[in-house]
Amino acid sequence: MKIQRPTFLRMSMTIPPGKTLALFLIGLLSTALLGCSHNKTLRLYSGPPLGSELEATLMLPMEFELLSVDGQKVSANAQTFRSSDLTIQLPAGPHILVLQYSDIWQLDDENHDVLTSGRLVFDITMAKQEVFLVQTPPLKQHAQALNFIKNPRVHLQSSGQSVLASHIKKEDPLVFKSTTEPSKVEFPRLQQLKFWWAQASEFERQQFKKWQAAGANGP
Repeated sequence: MKIQRPTFLRMSMTIPPGKTLALFLIGLLSTALLGCSHNKTLRLYSGPPLGSELEATLMLPMEFELLSVDGQKVSANAQTFRSSDLTIQLPAGPHILVLQYSDIWQLDDENHDVLTSGRLVFDITMAKQEVFLVQTPPLKQHAQALNFIKNPRVHLQSSGQSVLASHIKKEDPLVFKSTTEPSKVEFPRLQQLKFWWAQASEFERQQFKKWQAAGANGP
């Protein structure tokens, strides 16, 4: 069973005097959480608002976090304590978006499991006023979510296009693990390149090819 997002119940009770302050603080926290739980809009660009006619929209589900846009890290503060989709406004045009799935599943009365995918990279061109939804396979059961994070297939889908994410596994691709004895490796750097290429996602391979085509001079 998946753990539901925070809900708050109105209860009638007699409050002991000694607990008044504690309940007052709890009330303040509940109010803050409720204020954050409504659908929010987040504009991820600098300068004055462009207006909806020049923006594209990403509807981000509760189970997903937007990690970065075009290489710029996105703060997690605006994405937490919510019980509905987050509306993200971006300038229309090409973007590289990095998302991540993360959710908590209740296994029994005493145990839960936090499931997190690797990074999900979208190389996408968003048209003006285009609205994108995050599409996944059914994730109603813990077993479904377990299979999903191993090889997640996630699309950003609008009325005009559907873009499949490139999944970058959580393992550190810079950790070189070779079963070959060092004395038998004639070209160790070549061996490492082959290893990293095998670990790289399709998106990373495409970016590496672009870097090579540009002369391999930049970072």
